[in-house]
Amino acid sequence: MRFVLFLGTLLVCGLVGAQETIERQLQQVMARLEKLERETEDRVNSSQVAFSAALIDSQDWTSHGPFDSYKTLEFKKVITNIGNAYNPETGIFTAPVKGLYYFRFTGVVGSSGKLNAGLKKNGVNIVAIYHKAGTQASASNGVTLELEQGDRIFVQIWENDLTIADQSRLSTFSGFLVFPL
Repeated sequence: MRFVLFLGTLLVCGLVGAQETIERQLQQVMARLEKLERETEDRVNSSQVAFSAALIDSQDWTSHGPFDSYKTLEFKKVITNIGNAYNPETGIFTAPVKGLYYFRFTGVVGSSGKLNAGLKKNGVNIVAIYHKAGTQASASNGVTLELEQGDRIFVQIWENDLTIADQSRLSTFSGFLVFPL
């Protein structure tokens, strides 16, 4: 009888110990799951980056330029700015995360009849638009770029007898994060 009691005690102790081990493992799994959920949420939140802005918000035909030197265009009428990476006061988009981005800009030729502008990454010309066909003509260009966090993208009109115009959001600058890297 003592032997049966001894085996019963061992069995109960083993089950209690196993239950404590299972509970401890379950807590560890739950902690890992919560950490993964937080990391996924952070990654999703940081990957929501998109903006679109027009040069002005007016129904009136407005021409800017010519300028004596390169001029960063400040697209003041913000249509969308998810992630707040575009600054309409400076005209500069700053990449909040490393990733693959797509940018497009369109310009309408102003009063000089000529337009030449470029999209720049950290001050280096990447792509440009050019048009010399009189007023109310337009040009557009787009590019996909791999950016590091903090890289700056902006559009500059070049100097000397070049103008850009806008009316009802015809000249625009837009971009979005395709996916984080």
